[in-house]
Amino acid sequence: MEEFIPPVIEIVPKLKGFWCKTVAVCVYTLLAFMPIFMGIWIGYAHSFWLGILFFLFLTLVSGVVSSKMRVASIPYAQREMNYSTMAIVKWYVAKTICL
Repeated sequence: MEEFIPPVIEIVPKLKGFWCKTVAVCVYTLLAFMPIFMGIWIGYAHSFWLGILFFLFLTLVSGVVSSKMRVASIPYAQREMNYSTMAIVKWYVAKTICL
């Protein structure tokens, strides 16, 4: 009878170096805050309802990009675990940008 060997769980990688940390903060800022800033700007410049529509659309786009980053960087055995947006960005930056 074969024994069940649980998968190895990796921790969220720590980013080393100024540029890796800067890239992570910039990507996180774009993912988290760009929809609200663009919605406010378009709502102020053009129309309140157009600003709301852009906010909703960009929130959807941000979620899709975050999901793609999650699939591209987090190990397969850990994809069902809950991660914050910053943790997903750290995984992505550590695995793809700061090798």
